[in-house]
Amino acid sequence: MPGKFACMAGGPLCRALESGQLSARELGRLNTPFGPSEVILRVDDAPVPFYLMPRQLPGGPRLGASQINYRATLYALKDLGVEAVLNWAAAGAVTHDLGVGQILLPSDLIDLTSRRPMTFFEKHGLGLLRQFPVFCPALRGALEEVLAELKLDFHTGGTAAVTEGPRLETPAEVRMLAGFGAEVVTHMLAPEVFLAKELQMCLAGACYLVNYAETGSRYRPFSTGELFGGLTTASQAERLRRVCQALPELLRRLAEKVASAERTCECHNTMAGHIHKDNLPEDWHRWFD
Repeated sequence: MPGKFACMAGGPLCRALESGQLSARELGRLNTPFGPSEVILRVDDAPVPFYLMPRQLPGGPRLGASQINYRATLYALKDLGVEAVLNWAAAGAVTHDLGVGQILLPSDLIDLTSRRPMTFFEKHGLGLLRQFPVFCPALRGALEEVLAELKLDFHTGGTAAVTEGPRLETPAEVRMLAGFGAEVVTHMLAPEVFLAKELQMCLAGACYLVNYAETGSRYRPFSTGELFGGLTTASQAERLRRVCQALPELLRRLAEKVASAERTCECHNTMAGHIHKDNLPEDWHRWFD
């Protein structure tokens, strides 16, 4: 398992920075061949320092998922030595087997985005990479351990559908996603996971559920284990609050696990075939010339 860790996240990360739960110094936007990265922060007051890419800085505007320069940001993180990235993504539950305040660690993905640059290799066909496993199983395993330690409600496996946004999905679209076999729908995870493979980086997704995706029903789904099937939203709101507040400690612990774990994945070899067949240079910076 690689030693340097980063997290890409939205609202919960911004609130953790605002409240002082996380203290980070701003590195700013870093220049890359793909333009400037999004603002990158470094958390130094942790047992193992790590990097952050918040979609919103305290007091600043919120970035839509399709507005992020993913290529520049992942390139900049790689240049900083980052090899493992957690994408902490808000999502809606497509299946009623999952509920608000729970976390899904997806193993598969349906990409329905259309406006986001999908490869670093626009001038060459070197983005032809196998997409199995979609997400790094070793990083996901480390994340499972941390979630269990924090006693957070999570599920491993399943499919996340990624739509362009910023609008939410229509009822018919959600029914279509259910037919495709998606458990959740989000605006994050793609193209990040594909770009990470081109840079031989580990990436895992964690979808924290903030709502039920709209199906056109007038009735809320039942919540398993709740009196009268969850006719109140209080427990859901409490679960969601707890998940969001746990993020800073989750990141500190995950950074430690990433630094100390032995590498068991093959994420660092995803480009091996192209390196051999297409004579890519040893220095990854020169792959995109």
